[in-house]
Amino acid sequence: MEGKISKKALAVWELAALLAAAVLAAAIWLLLPDGSFFWYLLLWLTGFFLVLCEFLYLPLRYENELYCSNEDYVEYQRGLIIFARTRILKRSVLYVSVVRTPLSLLLNTRTVVVCSMGARMAIPFLPVKDAEALLSDLTPHSPALQPRIFDRKGRRHA
Repeated sequence: MEGKISKKALAVWELAALLAAAVLAAAIWLLLPDGSFFWYLLLWLTGFFLVLCEFLYLPLRYENELYCSNEDYVEYQRGLIIFARTRILKRSVLYVSVVRTPLSLLLNTRTVVVCSMGARMAIPFLPVKDAEALLSDLTPHSPALQPRIFDRKGRRHA
């Protein structure tokens, strides 16, 4: 199983960048004297970085968000400037959760959280069908038959 996160993630990131730029522009507008060189410089720089972020950084970041699951491991890679790849062996998966937030209800997406011994991986903005398929793929199919540390009477193994 291989795939990408939902395109709705790109819209959320762009909306967040636009909101941050609007707050920064409003602060510049209110706190600095109108018409000064510094006022114009900061407003133009805010606009420049907004355009750079909206049309270059965020689309390239979206293209680098990938996940893949095969018979041995599950892997999630992300990033643009700082590139990160997380790989977890399927045999070491302790539990898998599908997280639903108020934002994910609006976007019809879910976040899959995979926990293993010493690692945790969260794959955000997955479509609901993909999240459920990944959940069923990663869930262990054979539960532990006997406890590993204690025997049936509660005594510790040697």
